[in-house]
Amino acid sequence: MAEPIEVQVTASAQYNQHLKLSYPAPVRLQQVLADSIANLQQLPLPPKHNQKKGNTDQIYWPGAALLTARSNPEQKAVLAKLNTLSTIWQNEGRNAVLNLKTWLKNEPIGQRVFNSLDYDLVRIEMTQNPLISEDVAVVLPPRPNSVWLLGAVKQPEKLQWRERSSAQRYLEKITPLSNSDNSSVWVIQPDGIVEKHPIAYWNKEHMDIAPGAIIYLGFAALPDDLDSLNEELINLLRNRTL
Repeated sequence: MAEPIEVQVTASAQYNQHLKLSYPAPVRLQQVLADSIANLQQLPLPPKHNQKKGNTDQIYWPGAALLTARSNPEQKAVLAKLNTLSTIWQNEGRNAVLNLKTWLKNEPIGQRVFNSLDYDLVRIEMTQNPLISEDVAVVLPPRPNSVWLLGAVKQPEKLQWRERSSAQRYLEKITPLSNSDNSSVWVIQPDGIVEKHPIAYWNKEHMDIAPGAIIYLGFAALPDDLDSLNEELINLLRNRTL
């Protein structure tokens, strides 16, 4: 006998209140999205939220997310590695690592399913319309007006999003560490797609950065036993939701 499925629909992964959808058996993603949209008027919104209830036009679909869990088992391991690094590095490096660790502990990082939530695409493409066979959460956020800049910087910075601004332009607003990567950054777009953006004078190339993205400036000269930390951080940050 099929197990019933519960779907929690929320406007923000940082907001505990949600709309609950229940199904007697596994259900296609298209149906979950259709029911979420049909019941959008009932979706609880966080305090001071400027989104008008029931207005699908105000859903920021590039940042919409499907989660199989609200927490990520990799987060604890990454935090432990940051703690280890903070005991090895001194001065500005140590402070930067501790600031990143504090930020990471407070962020909504779950287990994200990297599947488009664009309703038209889900409806048309069967490969984008998976069968939901376990309890999940759906995040339907409003459009943000900022980006985060993290990694080898003094502290995580939330910056105003600017149309057509490159990663290099955002970096001009902060102070990178002396041991930061000086040739490229990693941009985690709000849909979880990861892109490498060049920033050096000899390889500059304009690439768009969407509202809600994370710009990750990698650490250089990591200790040998922590040399995978940049990659692990990026993979973890892909699972962050708005």
